Amino acid sequence: MRIRSTLSLAASAAAVMALATPSQAADNGSYFIQDARTGACLLTNEGLVGGQLGACGNDAVWQVRNLPNGSVQLASGREESRCLGLSPVKLLPPPVFLSPCGSSPDQWTIAGPDEDGAPVAVRLTEIPRAGTLTPRDGDRATLGGNGAPEWTFTRVG
Repeated sequence: MRIRSTLSLAASAAAVMALATPSQAADNGSYFIQDARTGACLLTNEGLVGGQLGACGNDAVWQVRNLPNGSVQLASGREESRCLGLSPVKLLPPPVFLSPCGSSPDQWTIAGPDEDGAPVAVRLTEIPRAGTLTPRDGDRATLGGNGAPEWTFTRVG
């Protein structure tokens, strides 16, 4: 009996740890980040109010870089020294944009099942209260989502 209860306790602890650890929903590599509902891709555009959505192609390739703390950086496939981060423009909902990696909050937590094609939620690790990345009006991604799994990561190449 004592062995069975000890194993049960160990299994419970492992389950709690699995829930507390962010999911690595994408390995390092090139991906399209797509609106799970429409299939539109998050584009690697410039400007202080970025986050445009559009057709998947060369301007929609992101490099996922897993970091030791369990978060990821999402770098532009065209210019890998620029990452998706929180824009300094004070708008609601908060916009995202490309800036030099590390110059603005740009570490993301991907939460969801670790299986190809399953929708996930994407949240700024450093500012979780800003909400999750969400498609707005079908043409732009911003922060302010409610945590719903709204994105898929599709491997490119």
